[in-house]
Amino acid sequence: MQSGLGLEYIGMTNWKISTDTCPRSDRANLWQRAMDQLYMPACIYAEGFEAFHGDVACLNTPMGVEFARISGSPFKISGKSEDQPYSMWLALLLEGDFALHYQGLSLQVEAGDLIYAPTGVDMSLSMASDFTVLYIKIPQDMLHSRLLNPSLIDVGYIPRDQAAYRVFTSMLESLSQHLDEIDATLLRPVEIAISEFLITTLIQQSKVQEFGSTAKMLHFRRICQHIDNHLSDPALSLGTVADQCHVSARYVQKLFETSGDSFVHYVRIRRLERCRCELGNPEYDHLSVSDICFRWGFNDAAHFSRVFRKAFGMTPREYRRKSSAALAS
Repeated sequence: MQSGLGLEYIGMTNWKISTDTCPRSDRANLWQRAMDQLYMPACIYAEGFEAFHGDVACLNTPMGVEFARISGSPFKISGKSEDQPYSMWLALLLEGDFALHYQGLSLQVEAGDLIYAPTGVDMSLSMASDFTVLYIKIPQDMLHSRLLNPSLIDVGYIPRDQAAYRVFTSMLESLSQHLDEIDATLLRPVEIAISEFLITTLIQQSKVQEFGSTAKMLHFRRICQHIDNHLSDPALSLGTVADQCHVSARYVQKLFETSGDSFVHYVRIRRLERCRCELGNPEYDHLSVSDICFRWGFNDAAHFSRVFRKAFGMTPREYRRKSSAALAS
């Protein structure tokens, strides 16, 4: 089905375009409309638009994550788009030669690299050859602002030498290959993986400025990872974490104070995030709200309901109903 934008919609959640489907005189307009749909800034073409070819396949999930596979001939995306709400984006560079330009600096990035930034940042990404990119935009409510300080998240890339990175990007590469075939309602596990990966990775990078020391930041990262691995244990405490990480409880407290957080708050929010993921995932429909809260270390269902509502603006049951309705629509 063609829309007024010249985009071909496949069902309610997928759309695609190809510049090959329209006369040459209309291609620049069609491509810019596709970029506008993705909230991309202005495009600059290496050899003029007459020689340009481009394709986009886009899928939007019920929870608001946008996946777009973008391919084409050399061009440059430059500037910023200010008419969209705050969110984060990731771009997995699948094929081609790229350069990232930001605040007067240029960084050569290669196929296989994963770059990220908040929306609304003034930057440029140049594609010097034919290219393919998987672009992912994550809504703000999937990245809890009390864990990730938006003002401290900048443009960057995630190193490829980490095993967790390779597993994560392998999943994204497979998703890109099958984007045209996937039912968006079945992508909830992928959404969870993306939000968890971003939180556990970027929470450390967003706090480097506050620590002022790479060593302290790495200590903090290891402690946070240890906590995340033991969230289901109701006996998790400052003392047990300090003992198991071979540091003092006061040192752990100081690290959290430096980050602008506290141990108790961090544990509570991370448990709430895990509960929220399962409440929104139909694979856990067989579990009651109480079952899920106890699975993640809460020991009082009424207390869990109160803190969940304070964090997310609705009760756990309301959130589950809202998520089920979004998946059914």
